[in-house]
Amino acid sequence: MIGIRYQKMNDDITLLCTGDLHLGRHPTRIPGAVDGTQFSPKAAWRSTVEEAIDRNVDGVLITGDVVDRENRFFEAYGPFEEGLERLDEADIPVVVISGNHDFDVLPQFMDGLDFERVTFLGEDGNWERTAIEKDGDPLLYVDGWSFPNEHVLQSPLEEYDRSSPSDAPLIGLLHADLDAPESEYAPVDSSALVDTPADAWLLGHIHKPQVHRSDDPFVVYPGSPQPLDPGERGSHGPWLITADTSGSVNAAQIPLASLRYDTLEVDVGQADDWKDVPSIVSDRLSEHVRGIVETGSLVLLLVRVTLTGRTAAHSRLIDKQGSIEDQLSFKKGSVPVRVEKIEIETRPEVDLEELAEGDSPAAYLADLLLTLERGENDEEYRQLVTDARDAMQRAHASSAYDELRREDKVDRPGETDASETLERQARLLLDELLEQKEGAA
Repeated sequence: MIGIRYQKMNDDITLLCTGDLHLGRHPTRIPGAVDGTQFSPKAAWRSTVEEAIDRNVDGVLITGDVVDRENRFFEAYGPFEEGLERLDEADIPVVVISGNHDFDVLPQFMDGLDFERVTFLGEDGNWERTAIEKDGDPLLYVDGWSFPNEHVLQSPLEEYDRSSPSDAPLIGLLHADLDAPESEYAPVDSSALVDTPADAWLLGHIHKPQVHRSDDPFVVYPGSPQPLDPGERGSHGPWLITADTSGSVNAAQIPLASLRYDTLEVDVGQADDWKDVPSIVSDRLSEHVRGIVETGSLVLLLVRVTLTGRTAAHSRLIDKQGSIEDQLSFKKGSVPVRVEKIEIETRPEVDLEELAEGDSPAAYLADLLLTLERGENDEEYRQLVTDARDAMQRAHASSAYDELRREDKVDRPGETDASETLERQARLLLDELLEQKEGAA
């Protein structure tokens, strides 16, 4: 487990918390030769349900975005209902709220269900409280709020006026964007959470697991139980929340995810030939993943490798990128390790500052690369990247990309994409110009 560890006492209240399931969606970049169904959010939800039953927890809390989008309603409905039925039969209460993705479909889910121990909280953006009980007495209370619309511009805490219960701990359940005042997805200031009577806040919306406060109140984004794209790096899984009668709350992540995305930076500056690079990367990759694959639930590890350093092999690395990726698949124990992507951030063995002093096309490119190296604190850099981003977004919005957008196969370009594309293309063109100059000499 990761997170804040605990030792369970007999009077501890135990909860399993998850959110951002996005049922109906599928993780990206899964190799074609691998059965992708085992990595679906549906499979992660089933694993979470079985974990809750095996641990005989006192309740399951879900922080919204159960369903990805309305057009995937029917694909998501069956697995979610099956899991709720399993938990209801095991006498495990479930409390769930909706997020910005399922603000309209999740209430439809709940209206069609008839499970005694499943509660949907906060419909239409109204705060509600429920109790998780044992033998007729409250073990703890849960305050919850659900998205009434896709976009919510104000903090839901402005309408939160609940008092502190005297007979059991209080948990807050909220789908929100923490410390992002300009957000359209229920912006909440973290300091406002401190001023509430809740002993803990369990949040949805951010897919990467993260603890914001360790106590008074405890605040955590459990994240998605299964990562959905390479941006959601690291360990994923539901969180085991424990609370005692005094309201002290601890938590630890249970790494149940069958898929993990990771990143690795490898300096290949010592490589004089591109053929030396696969073995250099393989050695570093094997060392990097040694501790990661010890997680028993892991079935596939996808690593994005970034090559850095100045090397004479720079231009050939770009040409041979696909070939290098193909050579870097292996197993660590029983877990396949695949290179999801290789990013070439090496630099040619050339003095950019000296080259930029001229007035040739190569000098222009050298000056452009130096601007990109200066980064976002440089005004010329910001304007350059903004112009490139706007141009890429116009291309992305064109009808030529309609089908790819519908199938979630292409993301809207951002500033990082623009900067990386500018640098990559400038280096390729500069290398080509320098090679032509050398050939003509």
